[in-house]
Amino acid sequence: MEGHQRNLYLYDRFNARVAGVSRNDVQTLKFWAEDLGLTFPLFSNTVGHLGIFFGTLREGYPMFSRATVIIDKWGTIRYLKHGSPDYREILLQLKALHEEEKSR
Repeated sequence: MEGHQRNLYLYDRFNARVAGVSRNDVQTLKFWAEDLGLTFPLFSNTVGHLGIFFGTLREGYPMFSRATVIIDKWGTIRYLKHGSPDYREILLQLKALHEEEKSR
């Protein structure tokens, strides 16, 4: 999450917005955001529907595994990678998507 916070100014150049999703409750997420200095929204998904949808909720494990998802402004998933974020790869994907959207 801190890496995304550091890269917000770069994401903004490509008209991208960041949001985090966790199974933690809202109060925990507020504390976590303050503690880490996060300025982007964190969403509580205690039931886990989003984790199931994106394939990050493992059976018998109460938390999501990490994933990075890029969704274009039309709601199409353009990038999904499980595991720790690869910031260079994310920026390259955002740049390509931004160029594609500019040419439409």
